[in-house]
Amino acid sequence: MGGCGSISGSAGEFTPARPGVLTVATSAVPSPGFWEGTAAHPTGGFEYELARELARRFGLDRVAVKVVHFHRIVRGHLGGADVAIDLLTPTSEREEALEFTGPYLKSAPTVLVRAGTEVPDLKTAQELRWGAIQSTTFVETIEDAIVPEGELVLFDGQQEVVAALEAGRIEATLLDLPLAVAIAERSGGKLEAVAQLPDKEALAVALPQGSPNRQAVDSAIRALTADGTIEDLLEEWVGDEAANAESEIPLLHTTLH
Repeated sequence: MGGCGSISGSAGEFTPARPGVLTVATSAVPSPGFWEGTAAHPTGGFEYELARELARRFGLDRVAVKVVHFHRIVRGHLGGADVAIDLLTPTSEREEALEFTGPYLKSAPTVLVRAGTEVPDLKTAQELRWGAIQSTTFVETIEDAIVPEGELVLFDGQQEVVAALEAGRIEATLLDLPLAVAIAERSGGKLEAVAQLPDKEALAVALPQGSPNRQAVDSAIRALTADGTIEDLLEEWVGDEAANAESEIPLLHTTLH
């Protein structure tokens, strides 16, 4: 098996860069609920287990994880990985450098703050010091939909923006809803997910531009959605509260609504 080049399975033919291995790029390991352990020795997490399910469908022996800066991933630089699984929202700009599958999740941008910070309305949100991960869709969302009074502070990655929030260098950031809730739940009471924006964003697997594997991965994602595997993984690794937090977190109406 490990010596095979192309693997034909129920999801179609998949040709890995390394025989027998699905190599996955992501920007933050660990990431609460999504990538547990280390890149060299992952121990679980929703997106890691999603990668393992893909590998099984393609008849591959294992998953290898490559940590790549998010701003490089969205520009199509996956470090030689077959796919990127990193809460990626397809956009027309990103589609110039990447191929995308259909979505495996749809998630609302969610406001993460230090515990005790209330964000009941847009005016309050605009008065906060905001930070965001560079090259994410949340940069534009904060600037155009929230329009904070102060300058937006940009960070290289998830761990950096969360550390800045905990330290009080910023007062709020946006993350995808299940990740925001998972981070808050595991922060020891330091952080809270307090509001969600009205529009959900699709989250999809990305592949290098021109990859012959897009159809196989897209077919696999659709199958994993249809049979409930993705929902089960989300509840197992992120938790029932995070997976179903949408009904518990109030809407923050923005300048665009």
